[in-house]
Amino acid sequence: MKFLALAALAVLSPAAASVQTPVHEVSIPSGSETLSARVLDGVGDGSRPVIVLFTGFPAGPNIPRVASELQASGYTVVVPQYRGTGASAGAISVDGSRTDGATVVSWLKAGSLPNADPAKIGVLGVSYGGWVALQTAAANQTVRCVAALVPADMGVIAARWSTDAEYRSAWKADLESFASDPTLARFGPSGVEGFMSSAVGSAGDNLLATRAGDLATRPVFIAGGRQDPAAPFQDHYVPIVNALRSAGAPFVALEFEGGHNPSDAQAAARSFIERKCFPD
Repeated sequence: MKFLALAALAVLSPAAASVQTPVHEVSIPSGSETLSARVLDGVGDGSRPVIVLFTGFPAGPNIPRVASELQASGYTVVVPQYRGTGASAGAISVDGSRTDGATVVSWLKAGSLPNADPAKIGVLGVSYGGWVALQTAAANQTVRCVAALVPADMGVIAARWSTDAEYRSAWKADLESFASDPTLARFGPSGVEGFMSSAVGSAGDNLLATRAGDLATRPVFIAGGRQDPAAPFQDHYVPIVNALRSAGAPFVALEFEGGHNPSDAQAAARSFIERKCFPD
């Protein structure tokens, strides 16, 4: 497994990022917790359109290269760390990550980030972050667009945890390897088992296909690898694409021959954002 940690766009090392881009940290209240987020201020004068970039889980110290590229094109990019990961407080949970996505958008809508246009917010995500991005856009109709690269549908994953003991055991081992390093992920008093049981309990609510109607009014980009071993194409990509088609959503779907490698779709996602997110 381990795809949640390893699935990331091409990245700049922290040292390289600090030289090439003016990254700075912000704190965002999320319920009783506080999220940490890295910000790359968009190049250009005036308030810039904003892209919230949700990474794979857990969010590591690197800045995805696409963030720097979007910044150079004039977008301010906000890269939050989920609660219970990295420098953010609290304990990680699937439902908590949904709340975190909604909170970041609400914080931006309130005008909390200088030089960021609160009326022009889009979301981009990869792997676990692709699921968070789609859930975030579905929950807030003011999000102007969403791009999801190899999204890992946590509703699908958690439902399988409830029926496939071998699959659940493999996942548990991977998650416990993250839990062994508190700088990566913290699962709280109930540990990994509690995290998984909570996700199983809300699996039906977390299925992406059930949110297609809520996404039907905005541009959507979905990319999936036909050979993806971590978020299998037929189980994760096909259902949400079919649901978006049935809902009449203005979506773009990209299928590629590779596996769980969002770099294969990075350029297409960036082009989609530049063409479709903020046409006005």
